[in-house]
Amino acid sequence: MRVDRFFVLIALVSLIASCDEASNNKESITVLRDKSIDSLLTKYSFKASNGLEIPYRLFNPKDSAENKKPLLVFLHGRGDRGTDNNSKVYHEAGFITNKQSLLTSEMQQKYPCYILVPQCSDKTDNEEWAKWIGNTPESPFEGLGKDGSYNMNPKPSESGEAAIELIEQTLKDYKIDANRVYLVGISMGGFGTWEFISRRPDLFAAAVPMAGYSDPNQIENIKHIPTWIFHGNIDKWNPVEGSRHMYKLLLEKNADVKYTEYDNTSHGDAFKNAFKEEELLPWIFSKTKSNTLD
Repeated sequence: MRVDRFFVLIALVSLIASCDEASNNKESITVLRDKSIDSLLTKYSFKASNGLEIPYRLFNPKDSAENKKPLLVFLHGRGDRGTDNNSKVYHEAGFITNKQSLLTSEMQQKYPCYILVPQCSDKTDNEEWAKWIGNTPESPFEGLGKDGSYNMNPKPSESGEAAIELIEQTLKDYKIDANRVYLVGISMGGFGTWEFISRRPDLFAAAVPMAGYSDPNQIENIKHIPTWIFHGNIDKWNPVEGSRHMYKLLLEKNADVKYTEYDNTSHGDAFKNAFKEEELLPWIFSKTKSNTLD
């Protein structure tokens, strides 16, 4: 009996030692609590030249390094419009909230960056990041095609104009690498991602539109910008055909474009899946404006 207990004890000691060794060899991951995330994203407000004041969150890495860092901009969906500037503006941004959050010290060692999250106004029913022909307070969705496309209005939305101005001001105020400004948007923010790079094709080094509408007429403006498109194939809100078409048009222009379509996947699940893609962050942070221009 004592012999048996001796061997059991030895086995337990070996098991504990092997677990400790595995733990030491595996990279540690810090999982942030909601309160920690909220405290790391400082609240601000920005008054644009068009008179609109928009709230925003900013993550500032705040270290002593002299090197300029990239800026990652996130555009939220339609249901998160407003002026409250609470956690809803970033709650669906997986690179902020998931296990590989860019806010952790471990991830900042890999991908040091600033993160900017503006909030779209809801002052009228048709206020969006994007502005298309037919989009009015009386007919907010008029002009959206069943094929997932629209025709961009010559004049931007007030929120879209203010957000682009905010991005430009942030570049002036912080030590940001102007050649590495990245844009990610979901749903209404997917609209905005396509639209912002169309209106300011000089500003962004890479774009990730998720489950949004787009304007195919803007291909010439954006063909030099690396783009990774995500969509679910049973999206009942924003037709997947729009993303498929933009991918085809960008391929024809020999653009640096990736397309991921999730089978049997609905609207919200598409961007949940997208933020779990292991190659997404390495792909984004590998891009610079200097190697995207013709």
